Amino acid sequence: MKGILKKRSWLVAVVVLIFAFGTVSVIQAASYMNIRATPGVKILYNGKELTGTTQPYIINDSTYVPLRMLMDNFGDKFIYWDSVGYRVLITDKTSASAEQLAQKDAEIASLKSQINTLNAKVKQLEEDEDDISVGDIKSTLSSYLKDAGDDYFNDDGIKTSSISVSGTASSLNYVIKLDFTNADDYEDLSEASASDIEDLLDDVNSKIEDKIDGTDFEGADITGKLYDNDRPSLYVKYDGDDYTYSWDDVDETTVSELEDSLSEYVVDLMDTYFGDDGISSNVSLSGSTSALAYTIKLDFTGSDHSSLKALSANEIRNFLNAVKSKINHDIDGTRYEGAKITGKLSDNDRSNYNVKYNGSTYTFSW
Repeated sequence: MKGILKKRSWLVAVVVLIFAFGTVSVIQAASYMNIRATPGVKILYNGKELTGTTQPYIINDSTYVPLRMLMDNFGDKFIYWDSVGYRVLITDKTSASAEQLAQKDAEIASLKSQINTLNAKVKQLEEDEDDISVGDIKSTLSSYLKDAGDDYFNDDGIKTSSISVSGTASSLNYVIKLDFTNADDYEDLSEASASDIEDLLDDVNSKIEDKIDGTDFEGADITGKLYDNDRPSLYVKYDGDDYTYSWDDVDETTVSELEDSLSEYVVDLMDTYFGDDGISSNVSLSGSTSALAYTIKLDFTGSDHSSLKALSANEIRNFLNAVKSKINHDIDGTRYEGAKITGKLSDNDRSNYNVKYNGSTYTFSW
């Protein structure tokens, strides 16, 4: 009896050792369940052991055999793994083309997946494009009108000084200002032809319509203005249908008429500012719609003062400030409105005595 017990104990010990060294214990993180995987399983078919690159396992009392091992031993089959569709493709190995067809199926599945991914990206881009702001419209116009002077007026000295766009989904308004300071052939906006101006604004309107097509702004009423940067009284207004030119109603005063008005005004200033009606004056005015320059010469021959230098600096400044105010008053509402004003006051008999005005400050020669 003792011998039998010893043999049984020895068998139990052997079995325990086999399971101790021949099993793998895995803990599944999600459910905390113990999964027992036993390697070293042999599969025999009609007494012949089936072999493959991957060995079978018994996992939790179920035997798992590699699919390829079975297909290679029980039928002429091609097996392919579709990593995109996460599928196992099995085809009959009846001809050389079967393998090719299986490969093609896998390639087609992969391409379809790529197409779906690209379509999703295109859709996202289209949705992003539809989501625009008035700032985006402004940026488009700024880029488009970068060379407006050369493109529409054949004068690259004309620059786009500023562009603004405002409004809502139902109404948009733009303001464009052109700077003619360095223009070669134009003094201001009024000298540009109506056809050139309207070509520019027609294209601006079309550019905005193209930009807002398919967006929340689609169908918005578009209006705008094209200004002369230095002559705010010179502009072209677009109301959505027609163009209106401001200078159709502008006073057509000439420089000569402005000069005559200033000459009459200065005569009465001698006594007002210098307390000396014996000083005589000679006035001239020249320039364009963008800049006007006056020249005033004072003659002290029959006056109580010996020369221009004899007048106080404060009296001279007050006098020239009055001259500038008079010019601004006379050009208000004319084509010269907003023109920069400069000038020079000199002694008729002593040219080395003079005062220059550059538009902001006075410089005395003495």
